[in-house]
Amino acid sequence: MAAGWGAALSLIMEIINKFIPSRKAALVDELKRLNAEYEKALKNGDDTKAATLRKQMVELRKKAEFTDGDV
Repeated sequence: MAAGWGAALSLIMEIINKFIPSRKAALVDELKRLNAEYEKALKNGDDTKAATLRKQMVELRKKAEFTDGDV
């Protein structure tokens, strides 16, 4: 019976994500912002800041279930 509830909850969450894309849109906006800062840090030779920003971008991609090719 628990598997049935898990499947139902999964389906409900999938529907919510399709109709309320604001969460993923916010993550995409944050990734774009971080990417701009990352490129600026690389241009300025600030490797430490670039590495920190890169790690944040990787974590956000995992959270949003994006691959490097997606965003």
